[in-house]
Amino acid sequence: MREKRFETGLSHLRTYVEQHGDGHVPRSWMCPDCGFALGSWVAHKRAAIRAGNTSLGPERIAQLHAAGFETTSPRGVRGPTSLHQQQWDHGLNHLRAYVATHGNADVPRRHVTEDGFALGMWVQSRRKELRAGKLTASDRLEALSKLGFMEHSDRRGGFAAPGRNAAAETGGEAVGNYGDTSRQNLA
Repeated sequence: MREKRFETGLSHLRTYVEQHGDGHVPRSWMCPDCGFALGSWVAHKRAAIRAGNTSLGPERIAQLHAAGFETTSPRGVRGPTSLHQQQWDHGLNHLRAYVATHGNADVPRRHVTEDGFALGMWVQSRRKELRAGKLTASDRLEALSKLGFMEHSDRRGGFAAPGRNAAAETGGEAVGNYGDTSRQNLA
């Protein structure tokens, strides 16, 4: 089992190096095609080498270095900020495509795009961030608002409740407005 996981990680590391030109994998990096937590895997290997852990052995360490493994992880060039920006852009592009196809941004929670992107979960995470006051960047809020993004959804079990469109009800100002009235109705 460990051998298979090591080979899987090594394969993903090689792919990462081919695509990015080096082995400086940010700790939060996940392979976009399969979700393999490559950043975490690499961080564990770095920690094991620094600690002198013999579980890797000289053969595996040689394999890591041959694949482009870097024993240090410099911050800045491709740190968490740029990774988060990439993930944001990727999700927003999928949301734009969804809106173009479906005419609204009310994505079912379980919706997965043809290329395997979990758009429904991405949208749900943005809703949670917005409600918690963590989604505050004006450019991001504006981009979501232009798409008719709704802070809350009337979808239940992945289906839309009939006749509910927050963007239409609020004159196009969907972000942040719909939740206030729905909470009042529940009180």
